[in-house]
Amino acid sequence: MARPTLWHLTHHNNLPLIRQAKRLFPAAVVAPDYIGTVRRGRSVHRGEPVLRDQDLLHAACVELSHGWNMEDFLVALASRVFFWSGRPDRPVKPGRNAARRYAGTDVIIRVPFGEIATKYEPYFARCNSGATRMQNGKPVVRGPSAFLKGKECSYFPSEVVEVTFLGDVGLPSCTEVAHSLDGPWTLLFGSLPNFSSSGRAEARRST
Repeated sequence: MARPTLWHLTHHNNLPLIRQAKRLFPAAVVAPDYIGTVRRGRSVHRGEPVLRDQDLLHAACVELSHGWNMEDFLVALASRVFFWSGRPDRPVKPGRNAARRYAGTDVIIRVPFGEIATKYEPYFARCNSGATRMQNGKPVVRGPSAFLKGKECSYFPSEVVEVTFLGDVGLPSCTEVAHSLDGPWTLLFGSLPNFSSSGRAEARRST
């Protein structure tokens, strides 16, 4: 398998909910009133959880296809759990960039693709679907074809950037977490170090 590992970024404040539920939830589940109402460029804090800001999403840079409007696009994003594709030691380059971008607030969760895909149907994307910037002076196209099942893909597994799942996703016991791509890594459902907003774990790796 070209990229056998899934990588997920989330705010460190979300860890208690994730550990309790042993699941990742899409935005539509944790904050249904958030859909289509968030101001671009700002994070939304509603106690717990902390939702990702959308400052990379610019409506003027999007060409919507198949009859979609912007609300359809936002609902599609909010209905999914997102992972970066990657190898066991690192995600794809956009995932590495995201890890650096949110190094002061986020933790990184990694899990074998097969542990998730055997129970939930994956959808694949060749781009960071939520980042919409002009490419060569032209808007990027977003629509239903942005998220394809494996049998629908006309591209190679090595070209996959995002792997998404509709609805919430249960996490296996082997799921790991760290505050940076360099680790240290520990089991998500084990005894965790204290992940704080300082951007680093304040205790040594659990053994």
